[in-house]
Amino acid sequence: MTNSTQYQTYDEFLVQFDEEDILAVAGVGGYNSSGGRKIDQPRVESVINRARSRVDGYVLSRFPILAETPPADMPPALKGAAGDIAFYWLRDREGDRGTVDEVVRKRFEDAIKYLEGIQSGKIDLGLAGSGSEQSDGSVGSVSGSFPPSRSDAALEGYR
Repeated sequence: MTNSTQYQTYDEFLVQFDEEDILAVAGVGGYNSSGGRKIDQPRVESVINRARSRVDGYVLSRFPILAETPPADMPPALKGAAGDIAFYWLRDREGDRGTVDEVVRKRFEDAIKYLEGIQSGKIDLGLAGSGSEQSDGSVGSVSGSFPPSRSDAALEGYR
């Protein structure tokens, strides 16, 4: 099965973050060359896909419908979380420790906490298809296995 989940497009990523910031961390070409600097689109798309994979690990088990949701219909908070993770990874280059400032690091940490909240069930995206809704719109039943009650034996002397 091919994973087609996409929380954010390349163009949406460019809108979320300042172009100058993206050029600083994912730009190619010289500042003074005739062509100037341009964004290394394949590199940015690669990091966006890496972030998508991370987000998938947190949310798809609870919200499998997201695997079929087009980017335009993704919850804005998921778009933001995926973008914050991708931008952090663009800034966090090995051997260049000073490129991640506290604001970028905090946004990354907040995105991970948000995703952990979704995974643990503390945060609900309000989406249909979270596993309990059936294809006809009815809500399925929840079943479980419970050990026999010990209350009769515990209360035997009090009857």
